[in-house]
Amino acid sequence: MRTYRLILVADYGRPWNNAWFYKAGFERNGHTVMTFDTSSGKPSEETILKAAADFKPDFVLHTKDEFPVHVFEKLRKATKVVQWYPDPVIPDWLPPYVKACDSFFTMSEGLLEEFRKMNPKSYWLTQAFEPSCFPVKEVSDEDRKTFSADVAFVGNLGSKPQYQSRRGSLEAVIASGARLKWWGPKIPWKLANIPLIYGRIGRAYGGRFVWGEEYVKIAQLSKIFLAFDSRPEIRKSMSARMYTAVGCGAFYMCQHVDGIEEVLVPDKEIVTFRNHDEMVEKIICYLSRDDLRKKIAEAGQKRVLQDHTYEVRIRQMAYIMEDMW
Repeated sequence: MRTYRLILVADYGRPWNNAWFYKAGFERNGHTVMTFDTSSGKPSEETILKAAADFKPDFVLHTKDEFPVHVFEKLRKATKVVQWYPDPVIPDWLPPYVKACDSFFTMSEGLLEEFRKMNPKSYWLTQAFEPSCFPVKEVSDEDRKTFSADVAFVGNLGSKPQYQSRRGSLEAVIASGARLKWWGPKIPWKLANIPLIYGRIGRAYGGRFVWGEEYVKIAQLSKIFLAFDSRPEIRKSMSARMYTAVGCGAFYMCQHVDGIEEVLVPDKEIVTFRNHDEMVEKIICYLSRDDLRKKIAEAGQKRVLQDHTYEVRIRQMAYIMEDMW
């Protein structure tokens, strides 16, 4: 496999941002990475053009709209431009960026046909797990007290439409008698949210956003790690959350995403459901089957560490570009 010099343009402001995972994956494969941080806002056009002129990369990789689209068009005169877009939607601003790159990668296979209308050199490349960002350390008695639960959920329960259905799902979990604990950003303080904040869901809140070591402890100390993808109807649009939770050792139960069985095998490496009733039924079933949960979690973790790390994913990207260029 050819090795590359690249500039990775992204937001490095938080340790859970994808940029750090991509960087680790490239470096493990022997590529040379120059990071270009946009966390403090959109830098000037001249700074990235000068960086490209000085570093002389084989390509520039970015994810969203870090610069106005004309900047990427200018960069293409000196090098190649690649975009790896991490969301299962096509907002109005995106099409010009898809057209302004030499290769475009989407995490949603179901959107690939639309992207290829904009740029024939578009490819599906699902997200992955970066083990180095999730250290496994000693679990204390205090950790067990803090992070243990029948069912854990890590995510946002804010007021955006894509989060509303999650609230009903978690209410159904609590109504089933399972002990729920969820982690993530606080529910926004709005008049409409007061019943939620002071209700059963509010009382099940762990109190903070979690990442890294704490995320691993939640994955390993909760009996069931529950998840909801925002667009399960879009074929193979699984978020990085799935790979991360399973890679950390979670028994992972999620909405069935079209095509997910081609990535991780339901009932062997993960468990999926299609509606509230099936979700509750499976939660009740698996809570009483410790050995089976352990078996599925171990099989899922083994598969993720073998096939779905960012080291593997970046290698797949590099092979695609090698064949194409």
